Amino acid sequence: MHVRKIRVALVACGVAACAMAVVAAAQGGRAAGGKVTVAGVIALTGSSDFEGQNQVGGLYPAIYAINQAGGVNGDQVVFKGVDTRGDPADALPAVQQMLATTSNLVAVAGPDTSSAPTIVPVLNQAKIPMMAVAGESVYDRNTAPYFWRLFPPDAANGTAMVLWAKRKGYKRVAAVFGTDSGSQGDKPGVIASLKALHIQLVANVDLTPTQPTYLSSARKVLAAHPDVIMTESDATTAGTFFGELKSLGGLVPIIGTEATFTSPWLTAVKGALGSDFLTDYTGLITAPSKPTAAVTEYRHAVTAVKGQEPKPWQSYLSNPFSITYYDGMIAVALAMVATHSNDPKVFNTAIPSVTNPGKGKKIVYTFAAGKAALAAGKHIEYVGATGLINFDKWHNSFGNQEAVKSTSSLKPVSLGVVTAQQIQAVPVKGA
Repeated sequence: MHVRKIRVALVACGVAACAMAVVAAAQGGRAAGGKVTVAGVIALTGSSDFEGQNQVGGLYPAIYAINQAGGVNGDQVVFKGVDTRGDPADALPAVQQMLATTSNLVAVAGPDTSSAPTIVPVLNQAKIPMMAVAGESVYDRNTAPYFWRLFPPDAANGTAMVLWAKRKGYKRVAAVFGTDSGSQGDKPGVIASLKALHIQLVANVDLTPTQPTYLSSARKVLAAHPDVIMTESDATTAGTFFGELKSLGGLVPIIGTEATFTSPWLTAVKGALGSDFLTDYTGLITAPSKPTAAVTEYRHAVTAVKGQEPKPWQSYLSNPFSITYYDGMIAVALAMVATHSNDPKVFNTAIPSVTNPGKGKKIVYTFAAGKAALAAGKHIEYVGATGLINFDKWHNSFGNQEAVKSTSSLKPVSLGVVTAQQIQAVPVKGA
């Protein structure tokens, strides 16, 4: 089915009052034998609705895998969507409503990039763990104890794109990014890394989402004679812009952020340019794990819930955002089992204990295997479908990034890897 579209009403209470209300309600509703709720706080409607599709593409499989293995401490996991609409003004009342009315709330998937600055303090005060993909650099040194990020910072993704361009010998870059906050996140890393690696930026173009035409911007890019375009925008904007650039005869190879390697974006641009564009498109994504039991389990779970997945469901078999959300929820569930508690105040600090490497730990690749090992009194290291998970003291975990092209069925084909060490070695300032 398609992503549920949820409407929320403004709650007439302050942030602090709502946070305290949910804590009081949740404390009375976390006994075993019932249901616990995972909320997806993300854009489900509007121009950024692809973010919600990416999220549920991983959450439904995670919830399936957890519940098939008996749930957490006797409770089954259920999902609740909370629509931020990609706008902090809409996100705040939606989250306040969720906190005031949702009992048994144990975790949040999200929030998204645009709403994170507004929502993270609210959820942190309410003591609700977040598995976020918000890429802002402020979270590189995160101090919110309930915030966790299993995704590379935007600046790192931007640096990886430039490192790949340098490896391919590109010398003249046009930066074409949407003006929405999600698209703008990677741009500073791109601009700063181009300067650090002495690659010329010949055009710097911002696209306001969903305009009827971008001909003036396309002409600006054409006049600059780039040999590659680095980009992120919403799908509709990308389809229109690149279609018009093609009509002007200005198409060159494209290097896209991780957010471009998603079904809506690739489908829109393929529709505008034809399938041939895929041979000149490269996406920089979180390096997928080599085939392991974790990857097999993830793909099995996606297939099992394909009727719930957004269409085309097959695209979520390899969607990097979906895989990250899946691993994040499995890690949260294992922390709950490890502490014998569904109370976030108890299990939140245990999340790294079930993922990070450690001497004598039993490596597990599935929720079921981790649950069984914990029941046997063992300490575990969950290695997910994304690979190694190793949270640092700022609650960040990310590794290598992989350059991929896409098949016509939107499956990744590896072109090479940019390592975390290579990214961190670039002397970027101002990203």
